[in-house]
Amino acid sequence: MNSVMEQVVRESQWRGGTRRAVVIGHPFMGRGGSEAAVMWLIEALKQHCDLTVATTGGWQLEELNSFYGTNVGKDEVEIRIAPVPFLPPSVSGAAYRGACYQRFARKIAAEYDLRISAYNPTDWGLPAIHFIADFSWHQETRERLHPPAPGFVYRDSVLRKAYLKICAAVQNPSRRDVLREDLLRANSHWSANLIRDTFGVECTTVIYPPVWTEFPSVAWEDKEEAFVMIGRIAPEKQIERAIQILEAVREHGHAIRLHLCGAIHDDEYSRLIARLCKERSDWIVVEGEVSGTKKADLLANCRFGIQARGAEPFGISVAEMVKAGAIVFAPDNGGQAEILERSELLFADTGEASEKILALLEAPTLQTELRAHLAARAAHFNAENFMREARACVLDATFADQTAPTKAMSRRS
Repeated sequence: MNSVMEQVVRESQWRGGTRRAVVIGHPFMGRGGSEAAVMWLIEALKQHCDLTVATTGGWQLEELNSFYGTNVGKDEVEIRIAPVPFLPPSVSGAAYRGACYQRFARKIAAEYDLRISAYNPTDWGLPAIHFIADFSWHQETRERLHPPAPGFVYRDSVLRKAYLKICAAVQNPSRRDVLREDLLRANSHWSANLIRDTFGVECTTVIYPPVWTEFPSVAWEDKEEAFVMIGRIAPEKQIERAIQILEAVREHGHAIRLHLCGAIHDDEYSRLIARLCKERSDWIVVEGEVSGTKKADLLANCRFGIQARGAEPFGISVAEMVKAGAIVFAPDNGGQAEILERSELLFADTGEASEKILALLEAPTLQTELRAHLAARAAHFNAENFMREARACVLDATFADQTAPTKAMSRRS
């Protein structure tokens, strides 16, 4: 029986049997790639399961549906908010918030047939599926890939060590080895290989994150000969590196522009980027935070895209720009390399990046070839693929677990 038929059989078995109670966990529902996984997991499973989302905050359903292109109804999911005592709403407190979330997850875990972590490992204390989005949860790997920026909050101080000890006490982790006892789902083959090389654990399933935006079709000759860069304005994104690359290209006579998308806040790094943009206002357009139709139109009307951060576990902004029809350049290490899959678009340093961009700008035939290649790659990154593959892995995990206590009635009933 082929894989498609097997899934149809499993789904018909599910529809004909008792609905399962499934909880999807996420520490905080902001606006990022892992939150997209939460929303599209709900879309994938809502016809088959009684669904609950466990989080510490950020659940505004109308805004989430609008941002991620989903259509989740209020009656299709239950929300359980983990308490975060003593933390003012205006304070992030990510480590403490995460500890409270993990503690709450273990408290409610036994109420469900299946537990899913939509953002990195959650210590449910019981078998679960974990979608690995990045490596922020493992300090050594995180600091090796992206050394922390100097600053008051993250410096290695007695105060921070005491804070982290308090968080560990709040979390009170179980003794379960989630990496070896549970099911891992990586967001790229690069991430899967890093899990294997770092932890000695084989992660055999890769599910690319959902790229949900639909982009208008714009003829190549009607697009602006400009670059677009989209994402958070943060040190790890290395926006100044992208500016340096494109400035070197302009010095060779190409009057390209850069549309920089992302909210510029009042912090040290944002002020640096704001100053660099102001000094180059003749060719850098600061777009601010964009979403919805404005974002789709902007990406679709730029011929080129750029991303400057290496070791991205996936690189959803790269996938978005590719789906919009742009030719995108990115570092040669990380998940973005398997999105692009062409050496002409990958670079190891700023000098190589400028050289490859210049080569492309002066080779219309190569542009046509790469556009066709990227159009084929774009077909791999969409919400439909994510839902199909996520649904299959959940169905497999649920029906393999014959000892799970089936919930005949929803918690909402």
